[in-house]
Amino acid sequence: MAPLYRRRRRELRFRRMHRNFNVRYFPDGNHVEILDVKSNKLFLKKTQCPAGVSPQDFFLGGKLLLFGRHFELTDYLDAFTATQLGKQAQKSILLFTHLGATGAVLTQLHHNHFTLSYLKLFLRDGNVPTIVVEVVGESAVERLPLLVSSLQSRFGGNQPGFEVAATAADAQRLHDQFMAKAWPSPATFANCTCCVIQPHVLKEGQTGAVVDAILDSGLTITAMELFNLDRTSASEFLELYDGVVPHFNEAVDHLTSGPCIALELIGDGDVVSIGFVCFLFASCAIIFDDYVDLSSRLIEFRSIDRVPIPVANQPNL
Repeated sequence: MAPLYRRRRRELRFRRMHRNFNVRYFPDGNHVEILDVKSNKLFLKKTQCPAGVSPQDFFLGGKLLLFGRHFELTDYLDAFTATQLGKQAQKSILLFTHLGATGAVLTQLHHNHFTLSYLKLFLRDGNVPTIVVEVVGESAVERLPLLVSSLQSRFGGNQPGFEVAATAADAQRLHDQFMAKAWPSPATFANCTCCVIQPHVLKEGQTGAVVDAILDSGLTITAMELFNLDRTSASEFLELYDGVVPHFNEAVDHLTSGPCIALELIGDGDVVSIGFVCFLFASCAIIFDDYVDLSSRLIEFRSIDRVPIPVANQPNL
C-alpha cells in the first residue's frame, strides 16, 4: 500500500508576475488543479499535467511551465506538504574545481536522482575557476557527501578539489556565500561561441554526456550557467531564426519548458566543432555565430570576429 501522503493532494502556492495561485498537485495520477487567490475562483480544473512535468519538479523555488504559463513555487500551504516535500525535495550544494570532471559529475548526479536547481562557473578567491551546483533530491544533505567522496577519489586524489555541504546549516552557509553573493565570471566575451543545452537534455540526464563531448572535441568551457527563460527572453535570444526556420515558435516554447544551460566555448574552429557535437546529439544544443552575454540573461548579442555560418549549415533548433 502506498504511503498516505501519496494519496492526498498537495497544496502549493505559486507566483506568476503579480498574481498568486494555489496549486493542488495529485502525485498518484500526475494531475494539477489551480485556484486564483485574488478572485478565489477556480483557474484550472483538475487536469492531467503536460508531458515532461513530474513530481520531482515540485520543490520550493522550482519553476514550471504549465499550459503555456510560467509558475514559481514560493511556499507550502499546509504542514503536511511542507513535511513530506521537505524530505523528498531537500536541497544541498556542491563546489568543485576539477572542470575536466564536469561531465562525470553531472552524469553521476542524475544517476543518483538529483535534480539541478542552480549551476554556475565563477572565479573564486585567487581567480580559481570553480563550479557551484545546487541539487534537489530526497535526503540530499545526507546522500550528496557519499557521492562526492567517490568523485574525490576518482578525480581529486589527495587534492581537495571538491567541497560539499555536510549539514543543512552548512548548505545554507554555502548558499549565502557562493549563490547569494556576486562573484567574478571567467567569461572572455571574445573569439568565442555560445552553446545552449536545451531543457529536454537536462530532463533526460544527458547533460554530462554533452559536456564530455564538448571537452573531447578540444573546446574549452570558459563560462557556464543554468537559466530559466520566459517566452520574451527566449524569443529575443532566438530572434535571428525568426522568419528563417518554420518551427521558430516551437523552438521558443521548448526553450521555456524547463531549465537550460548556457556555455561560452573557445578553441580552434569552435563553431564548426560544436556544430558537429550538436549533430551527434541530435540537435540537443543550439549554436550561434554571435556570442550571448550571460550577464544579460542570454539576450544581449555581441559580435565576434568571424565569418557567420550560413543558417542552412547550422544544426536544427
